[in-house]
Amino acid sequence: MVTLHSYVLRELLKTFGLTLAALTALFTMGGGLYNVIRFEGVSAGDVFGFIPLLIPIVVTLTMPMAALFAATMVYGRLAADNELLACRAAGINVHRLLSSLVLLSVFVAAFTVLVGSFVIPGFIQRIDDFARSNVRDLVAQQLQHKGFIHRGRTGEDRYTITAEKVQGVSPAALREKGFEIAGGLHYLLITSPTFLHVGQNGELARFTAAQHVLCVFDTRVTPLEVTFHVQDGQDFEVGRGALRIEQQQIGPVQVPLPAPFRLTFTDLRDLWRWRRAPWEVPRLRDEMQRFLADVMRAQFAAHCVDRLQGGGTLRLADEYGQEYAVTARGAQAGALGAVLTQGRVEVRTPERVLKSVYEAERIELNTVPLPAKTLVEIRLVKTGGQDVLEYDVRAGVKTSPRRKQSLSLDQVLVPQDVLDELRLYTAETVIDPAATLPLDESLGDRRLGLQKSAQQLVRKIVGTINFRLGYASSVLVTLLMGAALGIVFRGSRALAAFALALIPFFSVLILMVLGRQLTEDVHTTQIGPLVAWGGLVLVLLADAVILRLGVRR
Repeated sequence: MVTLHSYVLRELLKTFGLTLAALTALFTMGGGLYNVIRFEGVSAGDVFGFIPLLIPIVVTLTMPMAALFAATMVYGRLAADNELLACRAAGINVHRLLSSLVLLSVFVAAFTVLVGSFVIPGFIQRIDDFARSNVRDLVAQQLQHKGFIHRGRTGEDRYTITAEKVQGVSPAALREKGFEIAGGLHYLLITSPTFLHVGQNGELARFTAAQHVLCVFDTRVTPLEVTFHVQDGQDFEVGRGALRIEQQQIGPVQVPLPAPFRLTFTDLRDLWRWRRAPWEVPRLRDEMQRFLADVMRAQFAAHCVDRLQGGGTLRLADEYGQEYAVTARGAQAGALGAVLTQGRVEVRTPERVLKSVYEAERIELNTVPLPAKTLVEIRLVKTGGQDVLEYDVRAGVKTSPRRKQSLSLDQVLVPQDVLDELRLYTAETVIDPAATLPLDESLGDRRLGLQKSAQQLVRKIVGTINFRLGYASSVLVTLLMGAALGIVFRGSRALAAFALALIPFFSVLILMVLGRQLTEDVHTTQIGPLVAWGGLVLVLLADAVILRLGVRR
């Protein structure tokens, strides 16, 4: 039996390997690279850098179909050559010969799950890194072949860049002009470029033309930064006039180039984690951070208004222990914090010695969110001809004030009372509908929007997990169907048997897609997984019937 199983398995692997190689070459060269050349604008030489990144993705997608073809052809040939008949005559149960097929199906299913869930997401990130490191070449190729680059859609700001000629710059020429030469810095010289900016309403907003522009792409930082060194240019901005540019540096300008976020290409471990903590999903995490920052501003503004009512004093401190005593005639909430009228700020040293006094008609207390903490900026602004007054107090003597247009005092800490209140406002409590949080109407509506987005993301994550696992599991039942049909048709109509085996294969895929869509719908989310996995159960039952009635032991 070991020899017989080894023979069948060897035939399966041989047919499976040849079919997989053919399908991989077809889809890689005919589909993936064509789209890369057409839509990304890279040259044929650059395309070969994508091949090692595309092959694992294509192999994972085509492997189930290659295994199905191998199962149908091999067992159909065994039946046509009467090898199965010989096994029956020798007293061997023909159904036991399907053990080799089961091993192949388990291997394909495990490979699809492991590679599709843990390896392919890394390759997607590497493709993004490849595009990031070659952004200069992508820009140059598009300008050379198309003559222009256009970004933006109808209803948005649209930008069009044209160029007469683009070329690289030698390191020697860059050193002669004093430019830095380092890894991650890429230079591109554009001759006779034009820049056209059309607003959302379709009207011309800005037009710029120059003789030469040296573009510097700095891929060492995230997001990518581009600096433009313009020579002999003219800039026309509608409503503001024209400007002559002899030689000027513009930028650096940040150009975010993130890979499109798709749950389909996300690591399975991240999907399981996000299912329980949807606020960690990148698209929702950024919205949550902005929401919590606005909650911080609202709470801080309410704290300031409460302390300043009735001539009270707001006391703040900075990172160095200095104290800021703020008083004002009026206070109200602003876009970034609190806005005070006819305000006064007294600054004292850590030893509580009066150091400086500031007075202004308008004082803005703006919160500044940072990665590790949130600070407060005290910004004094000139209003209605009244300058900002700065008094330098020494030894208790108040000198004549210095007049300024504006003045900022930063590195001020948020009061501890506000931080204590904000401990209730976490991403988990914001998403939880059962948690009660004191919010105004605007923030309350935004919280409802975040909760709906989180619930929708959870449904999409569940649908993606079921689809991914179901697609891999489909191999276990569809290969049995293919082998059974191959035996029934006895190899005389092998292609017909394979075509017939594709019906349950694609039917299962259609039901999985339908199940994912139903899972994502709030009204049918409970029956979505049943539809996705129900197709596998039906095919398994059909396998049992065909093997029982159509394939004699």
